[in-house]
Amino acid sequence: MLVSAAARIAAHAGTGGAGAMTVIVRVLLPVAANLLLALQLLLMADKRFYVTRIPVVFFAAVFLDRIIHLGVSPAMTGVLIALTLLEAVIYCATCRGAFRTCLWALLSWIVPCGIFFCDRQFRLLFMNVWRDSRAILIADCAIVLGIVMTILSSRPMPPYKEGDPYRMRPGDRVDGRKIRTGNPMDRVAGFIMPHRNGADNHIQFSVECSAMERYVHQKRREGLKHFGLTHVIIAAYVRCVAELPALNRFFSGQKVFSHNDVEVNMMVKKEMSLGAEEECLTVHFDPADTAADVYRKFDEGLARVMSPDDGGFDKLVKILNYIPGLLFRFVVHLLTFLDYYGLLPRFLLELSPFHGSMFITSMGSLGIPPITHHLYDFGNVPVFCAFGAKRTERELDSEGNVVVRKYLDMNWNTDERICDGHYYATVFKRIKHYMAHPEKLDVPPEEVLRDID
Repeated sequence: MLVSAAARIAAHAGTGGAGAMTVIVRVLLPVAANLLLALQLLLMADKRFYVTRIPVVFFAAVFLDRIIHLGVSPAMTGVLIALTLLEAVIYCATCRGAFRTCLWALLSWIVPCGIFFCDRQFRLLFMNVWRDSRAILIADCAIVLGIVMTILSSRPMPPYKEGDPYRMRPGDRVDGRKIRTGNPMDRVAGFIMPHRNGADNHIQFSVECSAMERYVHQKRREGLKHFGLTHVIIAAYVRCVAELPALNRFFSGQKVFSHNDVEVNMMVKKEMSLGAEEECLTVHFDPADTAADVYRKFDEGLARVMSPDDGGFDKLVKILNYIPGLLFRFVVHLLTFLDYYGLLPRFLLELSPFHGSMFITSMGSLGIPPITHHLYDFGNVPVFCAFGAKRTERELDSEGNVVVRKYLDMNWNTDERICDGHYYATVFKRIKHYMAHPEKLDVPPEEVLRDID
């Protein structure tokens, strides 16, 4: 595939005088198809290769162009076009696991091979291959050879059995699976409210935190010396995802997806000073995690980003800062385009603070009330949680006595396109319940519910 791309560029580099459509169909499409398929085979053949149609569509466009310029009868042209489209369908179905053998995909490539040999120019070149090693011949032969070798080396997916891990399907993203049976209004809402900030809802409430304080002190006595309110809030959120899985959805590309895991982001300062650098902490949780699991994973992630050898997000920002302003706008538009279609590489998703299940920020460490944050239009984070410093209130108990109670104020911003208001209301009631009874977070959930298909 890489040889084919390089040879095609070399073959057309010095020709000149070609029209825009010729360059697109004869150069850009096949080169893009070769590079995409090569990258998928090298980097993510175990998952992503089997769910994409893009290279197949590009290859089909290349072959359709060759058919149109063969000069055969209209009837034969129609037959070849139909067979080429059928080949693309069979190839996609084979990669999805619809067939138990790769034989059908292999046979389907007889038509594209025949198309090349029907092309008089290609036939003459091929017959004189030892005397005429033109780059275009190498490019065309390498395309067919590469795809045939790919089919021969592919193993069809076995039939799905109940309890098997989820398999990616066409339309899924590397960071989540597409919700296909959701409410039709979800899709309509994506076009009515295309930006996350326009679909941003805000709720503010306070939680009496005496039970959480006792729970935090207990955990610290048990050896979790850095355990705090942040761990309780995250653990409560993770438990809600286990019981109410629609909370873990996100909206991208005018479609609703479900995250593969619970990914929580937090910006942390490496030291408490005005000029200190900030680093993005990203931690992946399993919905079945207990409070102890949350503490362990969060603490490991925090130690990693606080070490002087890390700085993944910080390094990325410094690299982007070297890009000139005009070019940087193009880079942002390109990243937005790739993100829209779910094509951002996994390493960028891991570094990005704008992709995940929830963004959490603690204003308590700064000694101020929680801010009302916004959701980011870039990325896919659907929930932003901000909590502030604890405050005390003097209240009357049931017997008329004055008592002092501590409260934790919280502001939540949510994307209304992933689930409805009733669902969110249930989520926040459940979060408050677990914060009032945090000891329940020590026991794994009886069942982790899976979101709808």
